[in-house]
Amino acid sequence: MPPTLVVDPVEKRLRVDEKQRVDLLGLVELLHKHLTETLCEEVFEQTRDSERQREWSLHALVWFWVAVTIRAPKALTHTLAQSGIGGDKLLPHVEATSEAFFQKCKDLRSDFFSKLYEALGPRLLNEAAEVYAQELSALREHFPEIWAMDGSQLAEVAHRLKILWKVHAAVLPGRVMAFYDLFRGINRAMCFEPDAAKNENLLAKEALTIVPEGTLILGDRLYGVPGYFEKLSQRKQWGLFRRNGTAKVEIVEVLSRKQDGRILLEDLLVRVGSGANGIPRQLVRLIRYRAGKKKLDLFTNVLNAEKLPADQAVKLYGMRWNIERMFFDLKEVLNLNRFYAANPNAIAMQVYAGVIVYNALRIVQGRIAQMHKIPPEMISPARLFPQAAAVAAKYATVEMTWDDTLRLNPGVKLNKPDYRASGFGTTTLGSILVRKKDKPRTKGKPNPAHVWETWRKVRGGAALLQKLS
Repeated sequence: MPPTLVVDPVEKRLRVDEKQRVDLLGLVELLHKHLTETLCEEVFEQTRDSERQREWSLHALVWFWVAVTIRAPKALTHTLAQSGIGGDKLLPHVEATSEAFFQKCKDLRSDFFSKLYEALGPRLLNEAAEVYAQELSALREHFPEIWAMDGSQLAEVAHRLKILWKVHAAVLPGRVMAFYDLFRGINRAMCFEPDAAKNENLLAKEALTIVPEGTLILGDRLYGVPGYFEKLSQRKQWGLFRRNGTAKVEIVEVLSRKQDGRILLEDLLVRVGSGANGIPRQLVRLIRYRAGKKKLDLFTNVLNAEKLPADQAVKLYGMRWNIERMFFDLKEVLNLNRFYAANPNAIAMQVYAGVIVYNALRIVQGRIAQMHKIPPEMISPARLFPQAAAVAAKYATVEMTWDDTLRLNPGVKLNKPDYRASGFGTTTLGSILVRKKDKPRTKGKPNPAHVWETWRKVRGGAALLQKLS
């Protein structure tokens, strides 16, 4: 039975029965259900150019990188050796040398992985329940989708390639532009750009082609400029961005003004921009929020205040931090701060495999929350994923044992054990809940390198990126 939720009168938060058992088999089952060889072959046929599958097929590569994401090995050598031995349900059985694997990663265009991620998207979308950010679910009456967007540079790569040996600067492998679905809690689109020096605003404008019409997009002050709002209007999309300080503002009308003590909320109709550079001035709303020392200025092209009230806009923008949390989970929880190969194609493969596992993890997180009738935000991905990964490893072991049992008993009808009944794939609810920190999280140490380079600037980098351009 699901636990009964009560509100602790002292801590003012939900209390649950932390001894309840939680099923963790969902992650590996979800991946096996949708990441099939048939899907991989379909994508391969659609995108193939001159590559041949040979020993390392696309399906084998995908599952290898998924296994690497789940297990986070110290090096690929041992994992490749295990793949050659076979008998592991997470790893593909490929009798090929390590050199063949790295050559495949170098030669295979990352388009295959990006297209596979796109093809997998609708399947996982059907599995994802809208259980996140329920306090703002009423906005779904006015917007078919609400996504947060942001870009992030990837961690530097080690000097594993000969062309990098004499490069003293930190070499950044690229950047990603991501869109996070606020209510489903998953990544809806991921664009990998091998050139880390590419302008993020330009990349963001290009990425709008993936966003459905009518979507409301949340973003930081980088996107709060007239040019971006013009692009949104052309594509019939909505935006809610923090005010960019460089944008010139002319007040047209005061729509509303509310003040309660030190709290001030203003809703103004304004024109933004100077009309220079061929970009027309944009008519938007400027929402000003003041609460003591806290200040927040927002731009939105949703001119109908009933569609997006000022107070709801302030609360909604506060949910933008979810995409920052997504990047944290990808880099720290799913190990995307560490790259196993030093070439753009292999890095893109690892990035897309990481996002696939992340989405499966978040879907499982939402299902656990539904089953136990708690908000999914109460569950910590940093606590959930390591235990789900351990269960995935156990699952691979018991599946191998079952296959051996069938092989040793030919012609004998055997009943497969119910893994869930055995309880090996479960944990306690308390072990995956978010815990209040005693001390605030401190910022990480800055990158010791004062300069950095990109693949395009490094000698020979153009040749590495030829297939990605």
